Amino acid sequence: MKAFLRNFGLVVLILGPLGACGDLPRPFEGAGREGDPSLLELRDTGTVRVEGGDDLPEGAAAHLARAMARALRSREIPAYSDSAQGGDYILRPNVTAELIETGASVDVTWVLMRPDGLAIDTTSAHGQLAQDQWFAPTPTGPEEGDLAIPEELVDKVRDLGGITQDPEQETYDALVATSADKIAYMITGDRSALRTAPVMKVALVDFDGAPGGGDTALARSAGALLQAKGIQVDNADIGDHSVILSATTQVTPIDKSKSKTPADRVVIEWVIMDVDGNELGQMTQNNVVPHGSLDQRWGTIASLAAQAAVESLEGALGQIANRKKWLLRGDNKTTAAR
Repeated sequence: MKAFLRNFGLVVLILGPLGACGDLPRPFEGAGREGDPSLLELRDTGTVRVEGGDDLPEGAAAHLARAMARALRSREIPAYSDSAQGGDYILRPNVTAELIETGASVDVTWVLMRPDGLAIDTTSAHGQLAQDQWFAPTPTGPEEGDLAIPEELVDKVRDLGGITQDPEQETYDALVATSADKIAYMITGDRSALRTAPVMKVALVDFDGAPGGGDTALARSAGALLQAKGIQVDNADIGDHSVILSATTQVTPIDKSKSKTPADRVVIEWVIMDVDGNELGQMTQNNVVPHGSLDQRWGTIASLAAQAAVESLEGALGQIANRKKWLLRGDNKTTAAR
C-alpha cells in the first residue's frame, strides 16, 4: 500500500504543474491536412519481383518463378515474375539440383533482397521434379493477374468450368508453399503467415556424470521448466525439427587447504545440438556445494540449477528457431507460458 501511495503521489506531482501551464502546444495537430501534400502519399512497399533461377532449365525456372509469384499473391502480397523491371523487393532462387532416375531432386534457397541488391533474409525448401517437369517447356501464356483471389474461390470456378488442375503446376505450387509462407512473414511481419512453419521440439538426451539421482533430476526439472515456457519437449519423436539438449555434470572435491569446510565444485555443461550432432550452442554453470551433499538426492539443487540454465537456454533456443525459420512455440501456447 505504501508503494502504491508513493506512485500515486508521483502522478499527482507530475500532473499538478501541467494543469497550471494553460494550453499545451500540439505540434502534430493538423499535420497532413494542409501544407505538403506528399504527407498523404503512401508508397506501396510490398511489390515483389520474382526472378527465375539460373541453375535449372529455362522452362522449369519460369514455372518455379510463376509458382512463387502465384503463392505470394494468394497471401495478399502483390508479386509478378514476367518482368525484369521494378519491384520493392526482389526474390531470387538459388537452386542445387541432382538428377535422379525419376527426374531431379532440388534444393531451392530463396533470397529476399532490396532493389539495391542487399539481402534481407533467406529460406530453403527441398522437393523433387519428374523428368517432364524438369524439362518442361517455357510457358507462353500471360501470367495471372495480381489480385489475391481466395484459393477456395479459384477451386470452385475451376470445378464449374470443368477445368482440371495442371499436375505440373501442382508440383511447383507444392515446392514453393512453405517458402512462400516464410517470405510473407519476412515482408509483412504477420505471424499468421507462418501457419505452416514447424514448431521446434527439444529432446533431452545424454544427461550424464551427476552422482546419485542427479542426471534424472536435472532432466526432469529442465523438461518441466521448458514446457512451462511453452517449449515442446519430445524424446519419443526426434526428427528434422528437433534439437538435442544434453548436460554433463562433473563434481570434484575442493582442495582442503583452500576451504575451511569440506566442499565440492559442481560444473554442469549444457549443450544444444542438431540431430546430426553438430553443436548449436552451449553454456556452463560453476558452483560450490557442501561436500557430499549431491551424493544421494539432488532435490532443490536440481530445480535451481535447471531454472538458471533454462533462463539462458531459452534465448539460445529462440535464436536457433529464428535462424532455422521454425516456431519456438506452437500457436496454442498461452501468453503466460511465453
